[in-house]
Amino acid sequence: MAPEPFGLLLVCALLAEVLGTMAGFGAATVLTPVASLFLDIKTAVAVVAVFHLCGNASRISFFHRHVNWRIVGRFGLVGVLCSLAGAQTAAWLPAAAIRTALGLFLILFALLEASRVTSLRVPATTRTLLLGGTASGFIAGLIGTGGAIRSVCLLAFGLPQEAYIGTSAVIALAVDATRVPVYLAQGFLPASLIPVLLSLMGTAFCGAWIGQRWVRRVPPARFKQVVLAMLFVMGWVLVWPRHEAHP
Repeated sequence: MAPEPFGLLLVCALLAEVLGTMAGFGAATVLTPVASLFLDIKTAVAVVAVFHLCGNASRISFFHRHVNWRIVGRFGLVGVLCSLAGAQTAAWLPAAAIRTALGLFLILFALLEASRVTSLRVPATTRTLLLGGTASGFIAGLIGTGGAIRSVCLLAFGLPQEAYIGTSAVIALAVDATRVPVYLAQGFLPASLIPVLLSLMGTAFCGAWIGQRWVRRVPPARFKQVVLAMLFVMGWVLVWPRHEAHP
């Protein structure tokens, strides 16, 4: 990769990880379209997956004492299994329709939650965790991003900021750990990109460190506003048509 795009990718990766750490999701969704401008789309997805895995591992190192393992167990296991099903379904189901429907749901949820409309709020129940894990995992396998659905479910439980971020990171790491080996086996990551991957790993840690420093200065009410704003932005990104440079 040429120096100019490489530098831009690192800057975007740093910003994406800072935002992803503060909101608990979104780093991969923000970075994938940028990476696809310079890399083949399959390679871009794989590169960002490695970056995302390192970012989540960094978040866990900062927030591991606050992880809610009960939620991880009920949400994460079914999420990992359903991500495999989603990946298989991607071969024949039109992902564009799923992406648009998910984006519209996120926009609607963020607007209603921000305006304190209670009729569509998600209940804090085991059923929510199981259904959320199913939906999040399946969507992640199908279109490469399930963090927004995970965030909707975790918001229902009113977790403290540190617990929210740490719990979300553990679940995301489990999903990443199932898909990255598949990308490696399929040869999506050529040896020539090893320097890029190593640089992104360091960037992921730096972004997570900055994000965890900033988020601890944000009051709980403002923190929820940040998450809802990210949900709205992610919804808009999913709905808005994207044109990758490398088909």
